[in-house]
Amino acid sequence: MTYVFHTDTDPQVLDAFVIGSDQVSLFQCSPWAQVKNTWESVFTSVTEDGQTVGTALVLIRSLALGKKLMYIPRGPVMDYHRTDLVRFYLDSLRKLAKQKRCAAIRFDPAVLSRRYSYRDRKEDHPRQNEETIACLVTMGAKHRGYTVRIEESTQPRFNAEMDVEPDYRTKLEHKTAKCIRAAEHKGIEVLEGIEYLDMFCEAMHYTEVRKGVALRNKEYFRNMLEAYGNKGICMVTVLNFPRQIKRLEDSLQESRAMLEGNLSKKKKAEVQRQIDQDTKELEKLKQDAEREGKDQVVTCGILACYNEGLMELFYMGNNPDYLRMYSSYLLYALCLDRCAELGIRRCSFGGIEGTLDDGLTLFKSNWLMNVEEYIGEFNIVLDPLIYNAFDKVYPALLKTAAKLRSRGK
Repeated sequence: MTYVFHTDTDPQVLDAFVIGSDQVSLFQCSPWAQVKNTWESVFTSVTEDGQTVGTALVLIRSLALGKKLMYIPRGPVMDYHRTDLVRFYLDSLRKLAKQKRCAAIRFDPAVLSRRYSYRDRKEDHPRQNEETIACLVTMGAKHRGYTVRIEESTQPRFNAEMDVEPDYRTKLEHKTAKCIRAAEHKGIEVLEGIEYLDMFCEAMHYTEVRKGVALRNKEYFRNMLEAYGNKGICMVTVLNFPRQIKRLEDSLQESRAMLEGNLSKKKKAEVQRQIDQDTKELEKLKQDAEREGKDQVVTCGILACYNEGLMELFYMGNNPDYLRMYSSYLLYALCLDRCAELGIRRCSFGGIEGTLDDGLTLFKSNWLMNVEEYIGEFNIVLDPLIYNAFDKVYPALLKTAAKLRSRGK
């Protein structure tokens, strides 16, 4: 048995290993290095007698005084039950970190502590892989612990995920299916392609205004879509006032004609309810059109990327004035439809708060959601002084910078 550490791994070899593992993650495949183009990237791997047994996309960024940080998001990818392999890989990364003048190595393996259906969140779920944490600690890695809040770690320890089956729509809750149909009935139109990036950024800006911060900019989103090519999704929903007003007026005319026919009492009541709803919506649409002063508004936008094993819904923005259109439900459904069409069995909805009770988590829970709890973040500290200063100051700097960017918009 002979292990060899590589720092020039073929990206295709790295991608194939990650996608074929049970730790599949977009953060450990080669396109992510293109997304994080302001970081230095190193494609590392370990082979055993010529066969790849572990990989890690290593990202490196500058700190202060000529020092750097080595970061491995959702990696390294390997069998953490093989202690000799884990030790060899970490020792090799230490040597690389010292060559690169890194103050620390930060990593958070895609190894689960617990996984359960959101519906079963109040039941007892024993933690798994505690021996992996103990093993990493004995090798000099400091465990940040079982963090709960998103801001407590670089990558959220809690993640929302859905197992996508070809017939997933038949298993959705009645409320979710109803919201999807409502979006279609309300005339929400879907546009897809990088050419609609400006519209997507407009949708994201609503989220920035609501949170009081600036998130990613147009160049970052464009770079992400270009990095993933045809495996990147940019969708926006729009509401065209003249077209939807015409649809509703035609629908109302048909419904009123139906009332003149020979209908049962139950059917007449049903048609009348639809008339009442459409009449209110028509009045509201006319008010909206007058207020907006234009024919069309962006109601929602989503950016997602995928590989053969996983789709990640990265960003979504919602126009708060048109939440009644349920555009976000329609976009989620279309992304999940894409998973079903391509045979991608897992879709990640992204990080969530560990309290599992915030508004975003409640929305994601409408989608047969599973909660994934990872074992957490680790740090191998090589220069305590520089690292500790960075670890304490950096989160505050990020928040300040985001607020300053938002003021400049």
